[in-house]
Amino acid sequence: MKIDFHVHCNSDDPVLLKQLAASCEANETMAALAGGLRYGAADYCPNPTVLAICRQYPQTFLPMARFDLWERVDPNDVRRFAEQGYKGLKFIYPWYEYDHDSYMPVYEAAAETGLPVLFHTGNFRPSEADARWKRPVLRNMAPVTLDRIARSFPGLKIVMAHLGTSMWRHEAAELVKLHPNLYFDLAGCGSWLGLSAEELQMRLRPELPLIDGTFSMFRKMVLGSDAYVTHPHLVGEAQTAYSLLIRKLGLPDDVARGIRGDTVAEWLFP
Repeated sequence: MKIDFHVHCNSDDPVLLKQLAASCEANETMAALAGGLRYGAADYCPNPTVLAICRQYPQTFLPMARFDLWERVDPNDVRRFAEQGYKGLKFIYPWYEYDHDSYMPVYEAAAETGLPVLFHTGNFRPSEADARWKRPVLRNMAPVTLDRIARSFPGLKIVMAHLGTSMWRHEAAELVKLHPNLYFDLAGCGSWLGLSAEELQMRLRPELPLIDGTFSMFRKMVLGSDAYVTHPHLVGEAQTAYSLLIRKLGLPDDVARGIRGDTVAEWLFP
C-alpha cells in the first residue's frame, strides 16, 4: 500500500469522492486529505467535513487537519486535532512567516503529539485575496522559514511540499541536506513534471563524498501528488512521474518503498 501525503479535499460531492477513492484503490494508495479555509481566494472543505469523509473511507483516506496560521493561533487546537483522529497537519498561506514567534508553540504541540506536518513552500498564484489581505505571500512560505522549526523541534517530522518549486529549488535542497527531520515531496505538475532526475540528483548530491552509495537524501523524499477530489486522475499521473524518476536514478528497492509510503507509514502508524 502506497501513501500519497499531499491531496486536497476541495469538494464533498459523493460522486467525486467515489472517483477519487477508485483512483486510489486502482493505484493501491491511501490518500492523506487536507481541506481548510483561506487557501488564498479558495475555501476547501472544513476540517470536520474532511474527518467525516475519511471515516466513510477508512481504508482509503487519511485525515489531515489544516491549521490556520492567521493572526491568532491556539496550540491546544493541535492537541484537539490529535484526539479527534487527524493524522497530521497542513500549513499554507500564513499571516506571518512560518517561523514567526507566535507559531512556535503550535509546532511544539505537533512534536509533542507526534503529528507530522506538511508545509507549502514556493510559488503561489496571485488571486483576489492578495488585494484583500495585503500580506506578504511568497516570502512567508519560503523554504528558509522552516530552518528555525527544524532546529527547534528535531523530533518533528516536517515535509516541505514542492521542494520550494523552481523559485527556491537550491535553497530547499540545501535545507533537506542540512536537517535530519526535514523531508520533501515533488507535489504538483510544477515539480513532478518540471524536475528532471538529473537536476534532482545534482540538487541532493552531498558535497563530500561526491558519490553517495546509500542514496541518503532520496530517503527524505515522500510521495505527494497535489491531487484534488475534483482531479482524481492526478493520483496515478504523479505516481507514474515518481516511478520514472526512481528508475532513472537507479534507486534501490528499499529507498523506492520508502518514497512510495514506508517512510510516512512509520509516522502515521507507529
